[in-house]
Amino acid sequence: MTKIALCTEILYPLFGVERRVYEMAKRLPKYGFDVDVYTSSFQKDLIDINIKQISYPTITRPPKRSYAQCTNFSFNLFKKLMKDKYDIIDANGHLSLIPCSMAGIARKKPVVATIHDLYLNEWNKMYNGFGAFFGLPFEMMFCKMPYTKIITLNNSIKSKMTDILGMNREKIEIIPSGIDVKKIDSIKAKKEKNRIIYVGRLVPQKNVDMLIRAFSTLEAESEMVILGDGSEYQKLKKMADSSKIKFLGRLGSYEDTIREIKKSSILVLPSRRENFGIVPLEAMRCGTAVISTNTEGPRDYIRSGENGFLTGIGGEKELVEKIDLLLNDKKMLERIKRNGRKTAEEYDWDMIIKKIADVYNEIIEKRSH
Repeated sequence: MTKIALCTEILYPLFGVERRVYEMAKRLPKYGFDVDVYTSSFQKDLIDINIKQISYPTITRPPKRSYAQCTNFSFNLFKKLMKDKYDIIDANGHLSLIPCSMAGIARKKPVVATIHDLYLNEWNKMYNGFGAFFGLPFEMMFCKMPYTKIITLNNSIKSKMTDILGMNREKIEIIPSGIDVKKIDSIKAKKEKNRIIYVGRLVPQKNVDMLIRAFSTLEAESEMVILGDGSEYQKLKKMADSSKIKFLGRLGSYEDTIREIKKSSILVLPSRRENFGIVPLEAMRCGTAVISTNTEGPRDYIRSGENGFLTGIGGEKELVEKIDLLLNDKKMLERIKRNGRKTAEEYDWDMIIKKIADVYNEIIEKRSH
């Protein structure tokens, strides 16, 4: 059985990167792969996959990191990869890329780099201080390490690599993230009229304050649920100050989250950046209409006016117009929901993981000749 070292900075909570790594670890064995996950943090109940914790958590309250633990994670990851047995290394997320690449070079093992996002000249908008100063040279360095294959999640990231960094287009493959279609379909919940929901981290990048301001100006009678936790939780809760906005925190299970989405008429993703966005696809499959800002990931699968709506980043007035439109035009709402369900079916995790397995098999076949 082919052994995969699947490396990621964190594995829990299961947001975008973490969900993808978890689904890979869970589903790749049926394609003939034995997977070990190397990480700094995980939930103890993830007993259906093989996990090797190699350092203390690097992130305790998103998006803040401990730079000491980041250094410790990178160093320990390199050491483990120099000792353990495996056939392919798959590095997910910025912090895994350089130690994985160095171990691959030293041990002459193939390395797949799964690059989920690139900030490049936008680091100052995302982080203050130390992280912003070193972000751009760090990204330029890790992008050009000698990987066997590079996987990205959307067309925008691939374009940045080829057009800005001058990288070889043939070496880069787009494989998006996915959703568990069967699981979502099995969860039952009753729709509540004119219910709007946000699901995700409560951090500056997610721009939830804009959603709260937009909601306060809606003409249609409605309520909003905010599901998630993060550094801006208290600030946003004070800002909301309305009985029509409910903060549920982070729910205990995936099933509970899907039920809340299924109860809702509209899901809004107001992010300033979104490298993919699993939650909008989950909402589509739930029969919940999606409105998202026009960011890197959602623009790959949302056709505005057909299976959802895309609005300008920071476009508060446009967001209000789209929400009002869907709440007042029931025929359009049903059409958007119906088309969204069809789109989401194309992103089932089994189909996505099969594509990743094909990349591994191609690498193995080339090395055997």
